[in-house]
Amino acid sequence: MNFPDTNSASTVADHLDESEAGAAAITRDIVTIGASAGGVETLRRLVGALPQTYGGAIFVVVHVGAESRSELPAILSRAGPLPAVLAQDGATIRRGHIHVAPPDFHLLVQPGRLAVVRGPRENRHRPAIDPLFRSAAWAYGPRVVGIVLSGSLDDGTAGLWAIKSCGGTTVVQEPNEALYPEMPSNALMHNRVDHRLLVNEIAPLLVRLAGEPARVPVQQERPASIRDEVEFTRLNRDMNTMGNLGMLSPFTCPTCRGALWEINEAGHLRYRCHTGHAFSQASLLLEQGSAAEESLYAALRTIEEKAAALRRLAQHWSGRSANLREDYEKRAVDLESIAEVLRGLLAGETM
Repeated sequence: MNFPDTNSASTVADHLDESEAGAAAITRDIVTIGASAGGVETLRRLVGALPQTYGGAIFVVVHVGAESRSELPAILSRAGPLPAVLAQDGATIRRGHIHVAPPDFHLLVQPGRLAVVRGPRENRHRPAIDPLFRSAAWAYGPRVVGIVLSGSLDDGTAGLWAIKSCGGTTVVQEPNEALYPEMPSNALMHNRVDHRLLVNEIAPLLVRLAGEPARVPVQQERPASIRDEVEFTRLNRDMNTMGNLGMLSPFTCPTCRGALWEINEAGHLRYRCHTGHAFSQASLLLEQGSAAEESLYAALRTIEEKAAALRRLAQHWSGRSANLREDYEKRAVDLESIAEVLRGLLAGETM
């Protein structure tokens, strides 16, 4: 059950033997953490409470902008005794280390190694929490602990479902303590979570889970859709397999305009297109609103430009053809009325 030697260049598959899943005593030493708004300070408190002797491997996704320079490894390294590093593609998983997703890249866990990929956005984010959780669940099954901390919307909810479906342990920060309770609240609403804890209670739990054997009962076959979605994040996709994920929906992807498939995970609906963009219900509505706003602005620009062109033509024909001038002016007035309606819609923020 040891991780590969971090001083060795060789890759050693370090995962639970599926044939022994029903009998082997394992420890829960693969820890995935997702946070968003208000999450950095919460993470500092969590990792600061872990001892230097902690033997698990920690993987962290915090929503950051694509152009940001990540200072999170330095912040977390100062917070406690465990070193934090920016994840690199192909790097070996290291015990007692915190692996942080870099800006504008998804962090995925493979047996023994990391994958850092610039795959399609999920829930409007890259890095996103769900791909990390999903990949760890598929690679390490019951060894995985998934933790959702403070944040807005619901990234992490589907990832916790994947971890639980593969026999792992799920943890959610107490929403009443979170600076932004929406992400923990959604995770609790859509999952049967194992632990709902205050931040100062999470580190002792991780130490216990990593230090004591856990008898894992025989698990039902893991949903193949989890593996398929990991491959979609890696851009190893086949649009002919979309039917394995869910049912074709009447909606189109607001990002690429492709068809969306509806995925139902124990009543929690999600959506994915065949190019890989994925949305929860909340993020889909937000993205549709953004797309609608962009379309309205484009329409407003086009209509205002046409109205201005008609005004210019009316001036050109003034004194030469009264009929043409009046026709152009009337059409310009009509378009300006439509433009006023569009401005009202945009100012009213109805999307």
